[in-house]
Amino acid sequence: NVMELFRYLNAKDVFEAFYKKDLAKRLLLGKSSSFDLEKSMIAKLKSECGSNFTNKLEGMFKDIDLSNDLMSQYQQHRAGNKVAGAGESVDMTVQVLTTGYWPALPPVDVVIP
Repeated sequence: NVMELFRYLNAKDVFEAFYKKDLAKRLLLGKSSSFDLEKSMIAKLKSECGSNFTNKLEGMFKDIDLSNDLMSQYQQHRAGNKVAGAGESVDMTVQVLTTGYWPALPPVDVVIP
């Protein structure tokens, strides 16, 4: 059992940092095999370490859920307001993230052709 191994860790803060970084990557890239399993793991961590330990992890899921809802609303809006030839080939996904929840990454310069 994963939680039995977790109990033996001395550096739970190091585990949290690595787990948070890997969870962020899975959520942002859509590579998680199951959101339910991810949330189950967070619930187990919460019962073991308390809500302070999992606050940011739970916030990451809230951000992803909010972003999915916003994108769905945007796509419905675009479908209802089609203008001929106006950006029909544009395919984009936007995610709204709360700064404190996500691991900090170095800035990346974006070049739009």
